[in-house]
Amino acid sequence: MAEHSSPSSSRVIHATLRALEEPVVLVNRLGIIDFANPAFHQQFRLSSADTSLASFFLLEDTIFPISNRIQVVSLPYTLTISPVEQTDFFLVTIKSLDLHQLLASTIDAALLVTDSDFRITAINETAGTMFGVDPAALPQEMTPLSIHDLEEFQLRKQHLEQLNLKNLSDEDILLLHGRDTENEWTYHRTDGSQFYGRLYMTRLQNGGFFLFITDISSQKQVELHLAKSERRFRLIAESVLEAVIFHDDGVILDANRAAEIIFRTRLELMKGHQILDFIQPEFQESVIHRITSHYEEPYEVIGRRADGTSVEIEVFPREITYDKTRMRVAVVRDISEQKKIEKMLEREKNAIMRQRDITQSILQASNEGFLLTGEDGSFAYMNVKARKLLDVPGIAPSKIQERISMIPNLDLATRYAMLQQVEELLAGKHSEISFRFTLQQPDESSHHYFEFYATSIKKERSRFSRHGFLFVFRDRTEEQKMDHVKDELISTVSHELRTPLSSILGFMELLRYRQPTPEKTTRYIEIVHEEAKRLTNLLNDFLDIQRMEGGKQDYVFKPFSLRQLLAETIETFGETAETHTIHATMDDDPIVIFADEDKVKQVIINLLSNAIKYSPTSDQIDVRLEKTTDQAILSVTDYGLGIPSTAFDKLFTKFYRVDNSAVRKIGGTGLGLAICKEIIESHGGAISVESELHQGSTFTIVLELDPRKDFEKK
Repeated sequence: MAEHSSPSSSRVIHATLRALEEPVVLVNRLGIIDFANPAFHQQFRLSSADTSLASFFLLEDTIFPISNRIQVVSLPYTLTISPVEQTDFFLVTIKSLDLHQLLASTIDAALLVTDSDFRITAINETAGTMFGVDPAALPQEMTPLSIHDLEEFQLRKQHLEQLNLKNLSDEDILLLHGRDTENEWTYHRTDGSQFYGRLYMTRLQNGGFFLFITDISSQKQVELHLAKSERRFRLIAESVLEAVIFHDDGVILDANRAAEIIFRTRLELMKGHQILDFIQPEFQESVIHRITSHYEEPYEVIGRRADGTSVEIEVFPREITYDKTRMRVAVVRDISEQKKIEKMLEREKNAIMRQRDITQSILQASNEGFLLTGEDGSFAYMNVKARKLLDVPGIAPSKIQERISMIPNLDLATRYAMLQQVEELLAGKHSEISFRFTLQQPDESSHHYFEFYATSIKKERSRFSRHGFLFVFRDRTEEQKMDHVKDELISTVSHELRTPLSSILGFMELLRYRQPTPEKTTRYIEIVHEEAKRLTNLLNDFLDIQRMEGGKQDYVFKPFSLRQLLAETIETFGETAETHTIHATMDDDPIVIFADEDKVKQVIINLLSNAIKYSPTSDQIDVRLEKTTDQAILSVTDYGLGIPSTAFDKLFTKFYRVDNSAVRKIGGTGLGLAICKEIIESHGGAISVESELHQGSTFTIVLELDPRKDFEKK
């Protein structure tokens, strides 16, 4: 009942309509039936399922909602729709058109009229052409059922009877289908051909029926083609791995199977939902902006599955027109695995870059020169050491054979031999070469010794280069020095050991094979004893320097008086120093230091022994001990041979001895001062020398009173 109509007014209207002999019906603005009079019920057999005018008449959707009085033709009737005053209802009056005039008209549709027994009594010319029948000579038993496909008709009849739970007549079947969307039928012509038609059927006032049939074969073909195309598209869409989502302003219309897999839900649950429901909240604003701005550029975003988990996706948006409607298509690709691979590759790349940086750092920090060349000798990589050795500028490429020809301070014979070997290596005559050479630097007195090694690097799988070469330049100057030291060690040890051993062996043979006098026997025994002591000291020096260089020398630190130690050492040493007088200058201060007393005494003895040994023409040794705020300074001065200034730098290295005839006559291992330097520096002190040739030398040692700095406080 309408909002503006009272119950009393409705009863008056209904009573008035019941009295009318012609069929009328009361509807609202949308065409929904509110009341139908008995004449309408009798002619059109209104049931509870028939709720609107569209159930009985062929009407355009555009007439709804109804706003004012209109007249509509719905063959074979004319419907006059008029508003009912003071209500929201409209009165629909149904008038029958003149069937003879309709059949004679040029309507492009088949018009058929039946009697109450459902036999066709009249058709128009279009129907005759459509079915291959002469309108003037209709077969007597021709019914609407005879032009329909019987198999299709029986299937629909069976379906409707199951739904209605009762038997239905043939005309009821066609009438029911003529009122809904399933009004498409297959029709047969008299020549056996068939076509597709759309049926509209209504009951006439005399009990017969009016049928309105349009040929939709061409439309059906288009629909079948579209259906096939849609099936093909669906198969294609379902076969791709990317999700295909159709949406209208963000509302999902359709999607394929891949969308269900990516977002872990069913298509039925996706349709009608906002596409933003499948985007993580923090990215929704940017997606809305892209949709409303009609962007078609691909982008990456974090999607949200139905279970709430995230998925990294790449979206390829497009706008299309379908059935005159603009909509958007989003092709969505799951890039989670791709992102994982990209991250893994990025980590691998960073690891390779770090490894490359480490390798280059090692190569650049190496003392060896590394040079990588192509097959023609052109430089591909070199470290700083190789660049410095070959004097290669930082710009312009070069070749190894060219640079060998330009190595400075290389004699011609060596240059020629080296270049010949390199050329043979590049030509493939050798797989590797090794060569040693010496360079004399203009501003240095000593030589620099080098060795280079080269080998070919095969690249069988490379399309760009068959192979290359690796050159390694090694500075072996220190090795050469060590070889020289080794030779000196062997020479010194063999000489120094041989001398006392020869003396011991000689005098022991005299004692064994001759019978010297008691005086000579005593003298021989004293000489053997002195040489044995000399040999013992020599071996002790060798062992000391070996332990010190190996870091295995033990030191026992304790506080003691350096003045007392010096006095006792001079007194003991003076008893055996028959040719020299040791003169000591020192204060009464005990000068307490924290050090290894035995090692400091060993240094003092070495210095006193050297002072006596290398001053053969003098008979005096001066020793001075003094103290500063936190240091003790001890100096030993002789007036002997002296030391040239050129020897100062090497004086405290092992096995070094001043190269002159006077020193060679005295002998020695060259280890004493090296041992002194090692002991003093291990205490945190320093040892130095001042000397002039033929004027004597002064050796000075400086020791911290207490390296711990807090000894006096304790």
